[in-house]
Amino acid sequence: MSLNIDHVALSDLLCSLYGSAASSQATNKDFLTRLKGLLNLQHATLIVRPPTTHDAGLIYSSGDHSDIVLLGSEEGSYTQLYAQDPLVNLPLKEVVTLDEHTPRAQLLKSEYYELFLKPFDIYYIAGIDWLYDKNSRISIRFTREKKQGNFVEEEKEFLRLLIPHLEQSVALGIQLRQLDSERQIYADSISRRSIGIFTLDKHGGILQSNTKAEQFLKASDGFHQAQNKIKLNNSSLNDTFNKQIHEAIERVRHNQRGQVYALSVPRDNGKQPYQLLIKPMPVAPHDESDVTPYVTILIQDPEKNLEISVRTLMDLYQLTMSEATIAILLAEGHTTDEVAAELDIKKNTVRAHLRSMFVKMGVTQQSMLVTLVLTSLASAQ
Repeated sequence: MSLNIDHVALSDLLCSLYGSAASSQATNKDFLTRLKGLLNLQHATLIVRPPTTHDAGLIYSSGDHSDIVLLGSEEGSYTQLYAQDPLVNLPLKEVVTLDEHTPRAQLLKSEYYELFLKPFDIYYIAGIDWLYDKNSRISIRFTREKKQGNFVEEEKEFLRLLIPHLEQSVALGIQLRQLDSERQIYADSISRRSIGIFTLDKHGGILQSNTKAEQFLKASDGFHQAQNKIKLNNSSLNDTFNKQIHEAIERVRHNQRGQVYALSVPRDNGKQPYQLLIKPMPVAPHDESDVTPYVTILIQDPEKNLEISVRTLMDLYQLTMSEATIAILLAEGHTTDEVAAELDIKKNTVRAHLRSMFVKMGVTQQSMLVTLVLTSLASAQ
C-alpha cells in the first residue's frame, strides 16, 4: 500500500508514543492502535519482555481489548503466536519481514503456519528488535491479513524512521518507572522515620510535601502553613527561619556551595522540639523554572527517631567499621559525594565500599541498601 500520512497524523503518533513513556499507567495501547490505523495493520504488538516457560512475559497490543496481554490468559490467546515467534533475534534496528526470513512457499506448508498464523488470519509479519541497556531485547511486531497486502519498501522506510523514537520512548519509560520505584522506596523509608519533607520554590513557596509533612502541618504544632509558605508559631524563630530560607535560595541562585541550616522548633504541646533542616538544592541554569525546587526542608519528630547502631549493623551483615558508617550516612540521606566529604575519603573509595556492601547485604541498588539499613534491627536499638 502507498503511505499517505500527513503532518498532523505523524505528530499525533509521536506524541502518543512519548506520552506512553511518561504515563503512570505505562500503556502503549494508544500509540500501537494509531500505528495500526496509519499502516493498515491487523495488529501492532510491542514485546517488552518475551514470554517463556517460566514467565508470562509483558506484551502490549493494539486494539480495543486487552492492553497488557499476558500469555495464558483468556484475553491473551492471540499472544501464543509470540511464544513461537519465527522472527527471533533479528538484526538489531532493522526492519525484517517474514518473507525475507522464510520463503513463502515453505512457510505455507509449515506446521507453524497452520497452528499459529492461519487460525488468526495472519499472512504477513514484519518486525524490529533493539536492545535496552545493552542486554535486554525489545521487539515490535506488525501483522497483516492476506487481503491487506505485504509490506512495501515505502512502509519499511517509514518504520526505519520510527526506530530511534521507539528506542528513546521505551528507554525513557523504563527509566522513569525505575526512578519512581526508587523514589517510593526512599519515601517509605523516610516516612518510617517520621521525617516530613517539603520542597520550596525560588520564592520560598511550597512545591511538594510528603505524607508526614502534611500530617505535621495539619497538627499545627510548632508551625503551620500561611499563603503557601511554612510559618513557625514562634514569631522570633520564624524571622530566623525566613532569613535562612532567603540565604539558602540566594546561595542556589549564585551557584554557591550549599550550607545546611538547622533549627529546633518548639512545640505547643510540650513534647520535644521538632528538628528542622534547611538544605539548598543545586539547580542547573538551563533547568530553572517556576516549579524548580530550590530548597528542601526536613522536619523530624525526635520522639519517633530511629538510632542506627554501627556495631549491630556490622554484626548483622559482616560489615567493616567503614562500611557500616557509610551505610548509616546513606540511610540518613547523604549523597555519595557528601559521604566522601564527611569521611574525608575519595568518591571512588566510597563506591568500592558500596560494591562490597552490595555483595555482603545481598542487594543490587543503593536505594535497596538504604531500605535494608532502615528496616534492620540495627535501627531499632
